[in-house]
Formats: sequence, C-alpha cells, structure tokens
Amino acid sequence: MPEIKIVANGLETRIPYGTTVVKFLDIMKEPVRPDMIVEINRRFIHFKEYSITTINDGDNIEVIGLDFGG
Repeated sequence: MPEIKIVANGLETRIPYGTTVVKFLDIMKEPVRPDMIVEINRRFIHFKEYSITTINDGDNIEVIGLDFGG
C-alpha cells in the first residue's frame, strides 16, 4: 500500500494512503475520545468527523489530549 508523508505533533512520519483520523489515532496508539483536540493544517476536526476525514500527503496534524484535574 502506498504511503504518504505527514508531520504529526512536530515529527515527520509516514502513514498509509487513505488513512482517516480514526485510523491515524489507532496507528499513534491514542484513544479516540471526544474530549481531545485534533487539528489538520490548523483546522479543528470535530469528533463526529474523525471517521470520514482523510489525511493527505504533507498534512500537519496536531493531537492534544485534554487532562482536567487539580
């Protein structure tokens, strides 16, 4: 399967062509949670769109897990 090159949280990596946000989070071993922030090229991706949003070659992805507490 062909791969694409992306930048994920500042690190260059390769993922399979056609990878969705859900699959990307699985590859990165991140749990899929509605309280996390995912941005692609500085555009917020809503939790409901994770399974239909495809990552493209050259995309810059930021994944931020929100931790609340005190």
